[in-house]
Amino acid sequence: MLVCDMQVVDTVAITQQANSSLQKAWHFGCTGRSVEALALAGETLADARAWGDDRLAAQCDTDMAWYCFQVGKAELGLTHVRRAVDFWKSTGEPNEEAYARAYFGWLLLELGLPEEAIEEATRALDLADRIADPKAQSLATNVIGIIFWYNKQPDRAILMSERSVELARSIGNKTYECWWLINLGGAHSEGGYIAEALGQPEEGHRMLVRALELTEQALDIAIETGDSWAARICLGNKAEFYSHLGEHDKALQCIVRYRLFQENSYVRDRQQYLYTLGQIYNNSGKYAEALSPLLEAVELIDDGGSFDSYIQIYLHLSQAYEGLGQFDPALAAHKKYHQAYLRNSAERTQQRARLAEIYYETRRFKEVAETETKRADTLEASYQKLQEETDILANAVYLDALTGLYNRKYLDSRFKELTSEKRPYSIAMLDVDHFKSINDNFSHMIGDRVLSTIGAILRSQLRIADQAIRFGGEEFVVLLAGAPRGAADVCERLRSAIEKWDWSEICNGLHVTISIGVASTLSANSPNEILAIADQNLYTAKKTGRNRVAA
Repeated sequence: MLVCDMQVVDTVAITQQANSSLQKAWHFGCTGRSVEALALAGETLADARAWGDDRLAAQCDTDMAWYCFQVGKAELGLTHVRRAVDFWKSTGEPNEEAYARAYFGWLLLELGLPEEAIEEATRALDLADRIADPKAQSLATNVIGIIFWYNKQPDRAILMSERSVELARSIGNKTYECWWLINLGGAHSEGGYIAEALGQPEEGHRMLVRALELTEQALDIAIETGDSWAARICLGNKAEFYSHLGEHDKALQCIVRYRLFQENSYVRDRQQYLYTLGQIYNNSGKYAEALSPLLEAVELIDDGGSFDSYIQIYLHLSQAYEGLGQFDPALAAHKKYHQAYLRNSAERTQQRARLAEIYYETRRFKEVAETETKRADTLEASYQKLQEETDILANAVYLDALTGLYNRKYLDSRFKELTSEKRPYSIAMLDVDHFKSINDNFSHMIGDRVLSTIGAILRSQLRIADQAIRFGGEEFVVLLAGAPRGAADVCERLRSAIEKWDWSEICNGLHVTISIGVASTLSANSPNEILAIADQNLYTAKKTGRNRVAA
């Protein structure tokens, strides 16, 4: 209780009311009523500041950043999310900071700032991984997937987006599943467009058909949950995909259906509707019909929307004028498109270097990229060279999509580093007991969920200096830093944590254990020799009854 101006204030009741308001706002944001969500969260924010409740204010700022994204007010969203990130970081709440940073990255990308976006998104994923929060992991992984999509790397985008959908499904979050399926469909469409540009029409057609299937799945969920915002995006995307495939009647049917969900529409999705309609008319040769929606979209540019929308509007507008033989306005529209494209290209060039630095073994390629950039005569030349280098680097990605752990390629690179290091370390080989029986008796899907959960358990149980790797199949490797004498204790903790895990959450009757073999720098000199001894010890653990550690 507080006494304020001679009145008794029930702080518990105030907090409960504020939390109820935020929950109501979130429901609005998940059902296509984000303008109302933004207003309600804004009222709660004003109250929180009046009460001096900084934590509640940060919660409001975090949620409002997302509502700003939905309604196309990215710059306003940045104001809120910066405050939220600063607060969560200062109070040491990594789960809340992870959500805020993920939104931060998404808003930065929306404004055409990919370099800053990848910085925030990867910080968000690192925080989410450290606390093994699958919901935060799902959000952050999705944002990274979108950044890869934006960066014309559909393979990587699909990998990350699939992982985000899996995580959403694992926690039963239908809203996240719907939103991330939309982005997974978009990543497939990008792959289709690139395949066609490379002279692979069959592959392009296959990926666009898959994009339609995924978007239809998202649309079904959007209708089920009453999310008109997501439904509009789904129908706009489907219209674009159908139009690209030459199925203009189906594309127009999607646009007609889109109008059924236009209540509470926002600048961002209104722009998409208008430029997609213009694109459909352009693709079917109806240039006069295309002008009206595209010119209306131009009028909305000052009201907000995404950087990508700006590019799309002027591209389709220039094509419409050109089709009508009106070359002066066509050239003017194309100049605006080209100026935006050059700005976009420059920032994508920076992002490629950053992506490489974060995800891949970069030293040699970075030196080559920097050298070639200095030699390039034009922006497009340096852009093309960095694209080629990034394509090479993409083959060396270090993340395992199913478990979220490092993969075999990463282990190989670490072994090279460990060969020259003088510090002591240990290597543990882990194997899931009777994994074939799990697949046979419960299904391969359950087997995948077992592996994914083991990955989460390993991340939550290991020390910051230790690293877990999916070696292949149901085998894992853990690199344990420091004196070897503590390695067996760490492994025993891992074994016990997996044995005691409530596996019935995945499937009734399911029980999972692991066997572990450990070896260290006391046993051999090279990492490969230590790994071989750990593998022998793993065999011993299996042979002597499983569900045990052999060191």
